[in-house]
Amino acid sequence: MQERLLGLYQLSSKLILAGSFEEIYEIFASALKKVLKFDTFALLIKQGNELKIVKTIGIYEPSFPLRLDGEKGITVACAREKKTIYVPDVSKDPRYIEAAPNIGSEVAIPILYRRELIGVMDVEKSEKDGFSQKDIQLLEIFANILAASFKNVEFKMKIEESERKYRSIFENAVEGIYRLDKEGKIIEANKALEKFFGYTYEELKRMDLSKLYKNKEHRKKFFEILEREGVVRNHEVEYVRKDGKIVIGNEFAIKVKEGENEYIDGIIHDITQLKKAQREADFYNALLRHDVANKFQLIIGYLEMLLEEDLKDEHRELVELAMKSALAGSRLIENIRKLETVKKEMKKIEIDLDTMINDLIREYSKDAKEMGIKIEYDEAKKKILATEFIREVFGNIIWNSIIHSKANKIRIYSKEDDKYIKVCIEDNGIGIADEIKKEIFEMGFKGKKSKGSGLGLYLAKKIVESMGGKIEVKDRIKGDHTKGALFEICIPK
Repeated sequence: MQERLLGLYQLSSKLILAGSFEEIYEIFASALKKVLKFDTFALLIKQGNELKIVKTIGIYEPSFPLRLDGEKGITVACAREKKTIYVPDVSKDPRYIEAAPNIGSEVAIPILYRRELIGVMDVEKSEKDGFSQKDIQLLEIFANILAASFKNVEFKMKIEESERKYRSIFENAVEGIYRLDKEGKIIEANKALEKFFGYTYEELKRMDLSKLYKNKEHRKKFFEILEREGVVRNHEVEYVRKDGKIVIGNEFAIKVKEGENEYIDGIIHDITQLKKAQREADFYNALLRHDVANKFQLIIGYLEMLLEEDLKDEHRELVELAMKSALAGSRLIENIRKLETVKKEMKKIEIDLDTMINDLIREYSKDAKEMGIKIEYDEAKKKILATEFIREVFGNIIWNSIIHSKANKIRIYSKEDDKYIKVCIEDNGIGIADEIKKEIFEMGFKGKKSKGSGLGLYLAKKIVESMGGKIEVKDRIKGDHTKGALFEICIPK
């Protein structure tokens, strides 16, 4: 018995070190042969609804599958019932499947891990009643060791697969990825980080990382935030590459703990080109808002002076066309300025809704009358909390209704729910097709005959959304887009 226990210990040690299922099969079969006398042996593993033979000694495989819902096979019964089955005389058991000549007795042991069936270990002897109770107990111990070794290999394989995936993501990521120790020294860096800084991984490991910062105070600030909050988000930093060029990174980092060790894991996204593009955009916007806008005002002023002169009809027509173009250009620049302003947080003020809408109706009354349109307004007697650009929203929609709807009546009214005050502007014109409704608030969208910039409704949407509201276009009469349009502007209470 002592020799058997020593064999079990040696088996257990070898199986712990096994790196694959095939290695387990070989180690197990060899160890079992040393500690137990038997004539045939089979190791079967559960695969779906079948038992597949993976290792045999002295047994030929059956010509049909060993299905768990089948009636033949002592191993099948063992697997289904998840318990040891000992047959002292196989000739008297109808479940027996002959797999070797002159077999007298058979024992099948389930390989279980926390009631999960992994497989079956099957051992046979030529003599009848050839297994003692101690033999069966020994085989059950073997089965337990085997189950644990299977899970150990399975766990190792999952870890290896996980490590392979992590390593692939780490090495192939376009963002720079790093790991620092608690002293702030680099212990891991991917290729993208090397490319970003222009240093090799070995150089980064050896260097004082504060030398990477254009302003060393930014590194100090980085660690202060990390210490205080445990995470750093959207941290924009100017770095100095090995070649002396300045690059800009948007950094995310987090403190992690693995056992007794603390690390800092981080990602740096190269935004150098993005920032360059933003600076160029800011420059051109500033140019539009100031220099070009001032030139337009001068042109408009000169054209107004011309219009005061006694001009021939054909000359006056040309000047008026030039004035319209100049005014359109001026409005375009103003819309661009407003779009830039909307991106920034603006202060909300209390606005009397009735005063604002009535002012807009008076402003557009001449144009509406010329188009044969009557504008009706049901006064709300309410004040709204909005930015100064809300007037632009209502004005844009009223103007669009006047010039595009082909209506004879525009009605403006309000309603409310628990969350919004809703200002509705509806017309009884030709309506808006469903496919156009989906695009109408997109930048640059305009009707086929429109000479505008396509910024008006896009700007209106951005203004309303910047205040936490929303704007929608619907059919005036639900289900019939040919009977006019309804714009609903929802302003948060």
